[in-house]
Amino acid sequence: MPNNQRPRITAVTADGETIELNNISELHLEWDEGLPATLLLSPDHLQGPSLTLEVGSAEDEADSLTEYGIITLRPGASNIVDISIETESVDGSNDGH
Repeated sequence: MPNNQRPRITAVTADGETIELNNISELHLEWDEGLPATLLLSPDHLQGPSLTLEVGSAEDEADSLTEYGIITLRPGASNIVDISIETESVDGSNDGH
C-alpha cells in the first residue's frame, strides 16, 4: 500500500453500531487524567502499511511533554505482525528503547 493510501476504517459505537470513518489519518486521545496519545494510520514517515500509537511518557516541571513512547505495528506475511517499541524525546532524538 503506498504511503498516501489510507486503510479502510470502521468504528463500533457503544451501542454496537458500525460506522465508516473515511479519510482518517490520525486519532487524538485525551483523558481527564494521564498523558495524551495519538494513533497514526499509515504514517508518512514509515514505508508500507503500518499503525503507530504515540503516548506521552514524561513531562517537565511546567507540565510540558518531554518524551513519548511509540508502538509500531506492521502487517507481515502469513498472519505475522511486526511490533516495535521505542522512546523518543520531543526534540526528535531517539533514546533507543
